[in-house]
Amino acid sequence: MVITLQEREFVLLPQKAVYKPDEALLIIADVHLGKARHFLKGGINIPSSAQQQDYQNLAQLFITYQPRKVYFLGDLFHSSINTEWMRFESLVQAFSDIEFTLIKGNHDIIDARLYARLDIRVATDYLEDDHFIYSHYPFETAVDKTVFSGHIHPSFRLYGKARQSVLLPCYHCSAYNFMLPSFGGLTGSFAIKPLAGDRVFVVYADIVKEIVP
Repeated sequence: MVITLQEREFVLLPQKAVYKPDEALLIIADVHLGKARHFLKGGINIPSSAQQQDYQNLAQLFITYQPRKVYFLGDLFHSSINTEWMRFESLVQAFSDIEFTLIKGNHDIIDARLYARLDIRVATDYLEDDHFIYSHYPFETAVDKTVFSGHIHPSFRLYGKARQSVLLPCYHCSAYNFMLPSFGGLTGSFAIKPLAGDRVFVVYADIVKEIVP
């Protein structure tokens, strides 16, 4: 689905990422790689193969859209380093022509020097250009730019006629914040309650559809 923000086009992808064609920029939030291993260390037996689809989805996006730049809006690697880091290294090295940038989130505690070895730029706060801000956290104070963010893992509950319901990941666009759904398969979600004037785009299988809240 193509939408326009600040007179620029963005493609909302069913893979829960956003593509900005004029910059060949791919925007991704909350991948949480390594989370399965993190759970295992805590005694929760989740096989590391549980995140295999995340790596496949990332690689497929890079192949399909051939971005020049990728912005990770925080929580790229979940907490402390573990053996999953080697798999992440292999992924990045396979796409060495892409300029990767991480805007740090609350789970990004790995030494920035490890990212530097992979030529990944790390921003500790946010990135800003003439029209847009790229941040892990949504802004609480109004700005005249659109803020792309993650952190919340937004989802929206749809209700059927027989009281059945389904909770779906979504993109949530408010007055100045544009929140992306979490990319990672092992992340939870937060059911948003949109305000009047907000736009909500739910993701279901290979479809992104705008709904009326």
